Amino acid sequence: MEQNQYNQVSQRTDAGLAAFFSKIYAYLGIGIAITAVTSYLVMDVFYAQVASVIQSLPLGLTLIWLLEIALVIFLSAKAVKNPTLAVGGFIAYSIINGITLSFTLVWYTSEVITSAFVAAAVTFGVMAIFGSRTQKNLSAMGQAMRTALIGVIIVMLINVFFVKSTGLLLFISIVTVFVFAGLTAYDHQRIKAIYNQFGDAPELSGMAVFCALQLYLNFINLLLAFLRIFGRD
Repeated sequence: MEQNQYNQVSQRTDAGLAAFFSKIYAYLGIGIAITAVTSYLVMDVFYAQVASVIQSLPLGLTLIWLLEIALVIFLSAKAVKNPTLAVGGFIAYSIINGITLSFTLVWYTSEVITSAFVAAAVTFGVMAIFGSRTQKNLSAMGQAMRTALIGVIIVMLINVFFVKSTGLLLFISIVTVFVFAGLTAYDHQRIKAIYNQFGDAPELSGMAVFCALQLYLNFINLLLAFLRIFGRD
């Protein structure tokens, strides 16, 4: 009798976790689709108009990047308490990121973009499966990857403003792939921990948006890193 009850509880937990992952990936798919469509429209239809608007802004594209950072902070703070607002913010972020991404994609050929997208998708998928299924605790790796990310950002800024080395940029891009591949695995394991913490609580809906944002950022940064690797002269 007790074994049957345990099996029923386990089945309900597995079903609930699967539903949670489905919701996260639905948000993630919507976000990536919105970004892709926005990038296409900006690059091939409204490039001149959008470029003119951005040039008229006080800080230009930098202001858009600052807005993206502000949205990430906002979503991190509001996702749990206000899921509806979080969804709207995530959609807005996907659109804005599509605009900024388009100004990067115009420098690459369609072949390079396709190769980078496939490489990012495969890397993301492999690490997602690993993070979801491994029994090893990835907390230490996740912390190490976050620390490495800070180092990558610092070195990248130094390279952009002072060193300006293509060789260093390639090295940074390769390290970036490893960092976000590791974070992808860690975040997938953390999704399981989040579900176990919240269960069927109302906060779980907002956490789905927050988790989708984390995975979205991982994928986009993988894409950008592979673009720099495949698109080098």
